[in-house]
Amino acid sequence: MIRRGWSVMIGAALALGCGGPRNGVTLEACLERHADPAHPALLPACVWTTVGAMPTEREYVAGVVDCELGGVRDAPAALEAQAIAARTYLARRLERRGNDTRLPLTSRFQCWRSAIRPHARAAALATRDRVMHVDGALINANYVAGAGRLDDDCRPRSPAANGYADTTWEAMRRRYLEARRARRRRPFDGVWWTEVVVTRNEGREGEDVEGTPMASPHPTNRGALGQNAAVCLARKGYDTESILRYFYGADVELYVPLHAPLDPLVLPPEALEPEPPPPPDLSHRDDAAPPPG
Repeated sequence: MIRRGWSVMIGAALALGCGGPRNGVTLEACLERHADPAHPALLPACVWTTVGAMPTEREYVAGVVDCELGGVRDAPAALEAQAIAARTYLARRLERRGNDTRLPLTSRFQCWRSAIRPHARAAALATRDRVMHVDGALINANYVAGAGRLDDDCRPRSPAANGYADTTWEAMRRRYLEARRARRRRPFDGVWWTEVVVTRNEGREGEDVEGTPMASPHPTNRGALGQNAAVCLARKGYDTESILRYFYGADVELYVPLHAPLDPLVLPPEALEPEPPPPPDLSHRDDAAPPPG
């Protein structure tokens, strides 16, 4: 459902344009410049990455949104949902490994793009600090591309319609689980096969919420968002929170730690930068999403 020419990847998007040169900024220097003790938050003001330190919201989360869904301009709720999922995924990592852990900027964790477009940065800043939790615990917030060919209800059309020989998605899921047991990460070509790990938990709560097979069974495994379906839902009128609860469950709570949320309609001036040149046409790639319809 995303326009041809843009790719939506497995929990991390294109290798092309992701990452960037080392910036030479230390974590200490970044925190000294950007930390504000008067406004504490769950996440640190800066994160340490394989290219150096960078401000968490304006650079890291915004760069992840751009790398994952930066080609989408007409579904801002989907970009905001992506920002919250990426931020929650980051928060879980820092919670487990510490705020000074070094973050890869590839599909090993979350991809990141240095040339951040204004609409991607706006999605990050409009949702600043917002994370997902259930009963006070951060959820895993897994996400993948999911099927590219969807029906009018934003559910996947058949595997055949998405370019696969299997007759059902359940059959593909079984093959995926067999591949995981054999330690093979990519049992299929392209990325639309990742529909097998997408969950649809709209209206479900507690133990009724389906976890994703891409993660171990645990109360924090609340499923996985499908990026193509999220864009479809946004175009149908779902707001940001409704999109997230569609995939992760109706009892998922969104909050801004320790201080009041920003009004998403009143963006900081830095969100309104001149539009950079568009990225190259990637429609020849086998992971490019289909045209609308």
